[in-house]
Amino acid sequence: MAWKPLPSREAFTFWKTFLARPPAPPPDLEPFSPDLRGLASLKEQHAEHRNQQACNSCHRKIDPLGFALESFDPIGRWRDHYPKVDKQNRQHPQIDTAAILANGREVKDLLEYKAMLVEREPQIVKCLTEKMLMYATGRLLGSDDRGEVNQICLEL
Repeated sequence: MAWKPLPSREAFTFWKTFLARPPAPPPDLEPFSPDLRGLASLKEQHAEHRNQQACNSCHRKIDPLGFALESFDPIGRWRDHYPKVDKQNRQHPQIDTAAILANGREVKDLLEYKAMLVEREPQIVKCLTEKMLMYATGRLLGSDDRGEVNQICLEL
């Protein structure tokens, strides 16, 4: 089975799991496959995809985090290079985690992404608290649960 990096999917899962705000798919989304022939890197392929107006609004938000997560293989081990050998130069391509976030902030490595996430700690704590409460109670949370969520977050 061939392995293919999917930074957008990994980032979307992270947003949904820890930030509770995954970008919604654009209305009337048409399947789109840009011409990726001749593009050497995964970043170049994603940049070509973001050049499409319908794709840009979401992918400019989620792709940068996906590039940071590329430092981990599918089972969470650290890696600096992709396992697949580049046919052109016969080497394992190096993983490039640098990106520009949707707000214009430049991040160069996983440590800078981590710092960005630490700034969002209250949002992450609230998201995980809500998910744990839903799991513990076996139901979706309602507006009447908001006070309890806020109290738990204050105590953490």
